[in-house]
Amino acid sequence: MRAKRPRYQQGSIKRVARERGYAWEVRFSGWKNGKRHQRTLTFDGAKYPTEADVRKAIELTVSQVNAGAAVVTSDAKFSAITALYRSEHLPTLEHSTRKLHEYLLSHYIEDKLGPMPLREVRPLVIDQWFKNLNLAPTTKASIRSVLSVCFTLAALHEYIPPMEKNPMTLIKLKGVSKRQKKIAEITFEQFQAIYRALPEPLNVMLLVDGALGLRISELVALKWEDFDEKAKTVAIRRKFTRGQLGNTKTEASEAVLPIADALLSVLHEWKTKTDGSEWVFPSPRTGGPRSASMLLQKALKPAAQKAGVSQITWHTLRHACRSWLSSTGAALATQKDLLRHADISTTANIYGHALTADMRRAHEQLVNKLVPQISPSK
Repeated sequence: MRAKRPRYQQGSIKRVARERGYAWEVRFSGWKNGKRHQRTLTFDGAKYPTEADVRKAIELTVSQVNAGAAVVTSDAKFSAITALYRSEHLPTLEHSTRKLHEYLLSHYIEDKLGPMPLREVRPLVIDQWFKNLNLAPTTKASIRSVLSVCFTLAALHEYIPPMEKNPMTLIKLKGVSKRQKKIAEITFEQFQAIYRALPEPLNVMLLVDGALGLRISELVALKWEDFDEKAKTVAIRRKFTRGQLGNTKTEASEAVLPIADALLSVLHEWKTKTDGSEWVFPSPRTGGPRSASMLLQKALKPAAQKAGVSQITWHTLRHACRSWLSSTGAALATQKDLLRHADISTTANIYGHALTADMRRAHEQLVNKLVPQISPSK
């Protein structure tokens, strides 16, 4: 006799009255040691006012109940996979990345694909969806990355057969691999003009960023303890993004860099004006790290426009640092270490372990180009 395939359970939901308000009872059933067992979960109606709210809350439970049964789970909704993504993958991400992925899940992926049976979420369906999405190519690429992990989790939890190739590798997005905006080129003269147009300490921030090629998240996270005046070095140890301190972008980003005497002199004078703060550039409002976006919109962009530089961002200075180092004759390997790239191809293609002496020589030559006509204070 042919065995009947077990049914994929969604869980039965019943609204029950309480002395104050109401609650929802969710029931699942299963077999264990030849006996049928029933499992009941209760949800407060004040916190989960509709059945749809309860359904969303039990997505992960539903997926786990059915994954434990000997069933073909392709009947599951795609929301069961995004629930796994939220519980297993999201907690492993950096704060800023986690916030972005939560937004993409809530506003795009779960809204469109969540209600669909997993078997219907095919590459062709996703490809057509991408074509109709009015989003930047980089945002689409982020959605594709999330979906790629979702399919990996689906295979790991046996919702679908293990795959030789993740179906997201079939999705090609236009404009993702090439840079959408041309990086603004900044001359030494334009840099100094921008410096003079900025008030203190924004001019000091500009100088440190241009001389070291830091990411803005690393610049605003600098502490005085990171500097060793005797060794003339600075240690890049952390970043500050979306109101949170965290580790640097990559392992290679955490490094010790040389600091030229001229730059140390500027920083030494600025330190006397920070009222004993542990932060190099404390916010006058909070006392902690400053907001990078506010600094860009209200300070850097207006000053750059006066100097004839348009489309500038803080990251433009990182690219400029790479160009300036090249103009001083610094070797590509030296540029790589000063910019803390993990791969030299990043330095060569996107922006070009050197000896410390080579790094210091290249850094000092660059600082001498940036600083000579600039007095430490305004």
